[in-house]
Amino acid sequence: MDFMKDAKRLPVLDWNLTFFGAHEQLVGADWIVPMEKHYAFECIYVLAGQEFIKIYGNVYTLKAGDFFLVPPEFLHQVWAGESLKYFCFHFDIDDPALKVQLIKGLNYDYEKDSDLSKQLKPHFDKLDSLVADESFDFDTKMVIQIELSKILRIFFQATKRSQHSNATTSTEYARLMADYLKEQLTTQVLNYVKNGYIPDDRMVEVSSAIAKIGFSNGYGFRIFKETYGISPRDYLSKLKINEAKKLLGKPQYSINDIGSALGYRNLANFSRQFKRWTDISPSQFRKQGQENSR
Repeated sequence: MDFMKDAKRLPVLDWNLTFFGAHEQLVGADWIVPMEKHYAFECIYVLAGQEFIKIYGNVYTLKAGDFFLVPPEFLHQVWAGESLKYFCFHFDIDDPALKVQLIKGLNYDYEKDSDLSKQLKPHFDKLDSLVADESFDFDTKMVIQIELSKILRIFFQATKRSQHSNATTSTEYARLMADYLKEQLTTQVLNYVKNGYIPDDRMVEVSSAIAKIGFSNGYGFRIFKETYGISPRDYLSKLKINEAKKLLGKPQYSINDIGSALGYRNLANFSRQFKRWTDISPSQFRKQGQENSR
């Protein structure tokens, strides 16, 4: 007999909710933080004065009561006006679907009088008030978790109501993936040139680029293709084509070494792929380049 067959159940909760880097600070006009990025969300709440935030070429001005949400892996820089008092914290949750929903459904900046700012203010103020505590016991940690949970619920509800089109954010995330692939391929080639081999964990992979920003493969592929018109795998292939052509123009590198530097296990695989890309073999391409340079 199934004693639970008519039971109505609640979902199982099995996630990690991380809260870190929370601090309050009063700074002067000479305060500036170098360009940086974080793996988690960063929430900045201005208590007094002005704070400026630059993110992908755009500069935002925050005044008292405003808050700003920096998504994971977004390069940004902050600096103060004449004076600034702010409260800042980072949070992360290992729920990819929720992270995508927050990224797609929320803006960066919210002014003091916005509905979202009004809802969040008591929770930001409560977290900020804990900074003055001389010791942080279990009760304090529970209050932090409760307040953060309330903040996340407000964020979640806002994304459900929002009709905001976040094409710009999707474009920036696609660019992050593209930049990562390009940087990793360059590093891979340099590692081979320097060491004569590539450790398996240093091989550039599309899945690593997508995981870097915390997306599922499906969503990462989709926003990349919407932005660039090709899949991230095709983009990586184009990077390899360009890199192969550059290296073939340098006679000090053998064709076998070039293939190995690009991640191919043997010369035949590299030659076959290169011909698929260009309709000629690597040796023919090199020969043509040598003839044209005469």
